[in-house]
Amino acid sequence: MFPLKSYFQSIQVWTLAAITLGLSSVGQITLSQSVPSQQNIQQTQIIFNDPTPPSQGSPSGRQRGGASRGPCRQFEALTALVPANHGIVWGRTTSERPTFWFYLPNQLTAQTPVEFVLQDAADNYVYNTRFTAPETKSGLINLEMPSTVKSLEVGKTYSWTLSVYCDPDKPSTSVFVKGTIERVNLDAALKNRLQGATPIEQVSLYAANGIWFEAFNILANLYRSHSEQKSIANAWVSLLQQVNLGSMNQAPFSSCCTPEQRTGN
Repeated sequence: MFPLKSYFQSIQVWTLAAITLGLSSVGQITLSQSVPSQQNIQQTQIIFNDPTPPSQGSPSGRQRGGASRGPCRQFEALTALVPANHGIVWGRTTSERPTFWFYLPNQLTAQTPVEFVLQDAADNYVYNTRFTAPETKSGLINLEMPSTVKSLEVGKTYSWTLSVYCDPDKPSTSVFVKGTIERVNLDAALKNRLQGATPIEQVSLYAANGIWFEAFNILANLYRSHSEQKSIANAWVSLLQQVNLGSMNQAPFSSCCTPEQRTGN
């Protein structure tokens, strides 16, 4: 007959072993959760937390050029690469002089000047430039505000308009897109996280905090130079789809532009 004392000793030994194994497993799970692998970092998920636009009364903005006639029909698919929320084309930036992105549906010529206007809430010009760019082909273009332009102020909203004057016989006729932009401050915690983040992680942080212009600009430049990397390509497609711009994910990038004049105050 098996001794009762030995029986209880065996139970104690097996119980202790099970507890030890369990604690070891918990330690491994905690470690794996707190220290992400390099693979997880490379596959950073991009989720744009679209913030509620400021109250502007009736819906405002124009994300796409819309129907046109004559020579302007070739530019009616002109698109502002900015989210449209209930008719309001609007996004946040943290930059003093943000970069604006657009889709140009047709090649520009010397007879199709382009104008970009940025105004404050009182309709004063912050930046006004008109130029021709006959070598600019169809694709994604960006406009950078030069360092000579007065910086945007934190907490203020500005309106912008991009116009393509597409009918040489009617110089005032244009296809245009327009919207608003608001500059916001980064809090200290987010600023610290951004400083130690990789570019794709920066995209994720900006997107999660509803800061469209920086999220898109960083990702666009990443995709432009590293489209062969699957993680970056997937992030590019995902971000565009989240704001109903998925049709733009295969559009090429096109170099633009050389401003001819600038007006600001």
